[in-house]
Amino acid sequence: MYALIREYKNLDPTMRENATRKASSELRPILSKTQGFVSYELLTPQDDQNAVTSISVFKTKADAEASITVAQDWVQTNLPEMTKPHSVAGELVAH
Repeated sequence: MYALIREYKNLDPTMRENATRKASSELRPILSKTQGFVSYELLTPQDDQNAVTSISVFKTKADAEASITVAQDWVQTNLPEMTKPHSVAGELVAH
């Protein structure tokens, strides 16, 4: 399995709440229909109240990479004020 982690920083509380709500109710259902989808989770980092982090898991690297454009397009259309995320991706080695 392959994971994509994206952290969006410098969000004011209203933007963070809006982004979390919309990603959960709108983006998650779209991603869940993409090939190889396993899970999509959101978290608010304990040490940064102005950030939100998404964790997406797919069956293969190719599936995960195909989902990147879907997610990026959705963010640009629905949350254009979001900052560019810090991204980490890689094979899950223990799960």
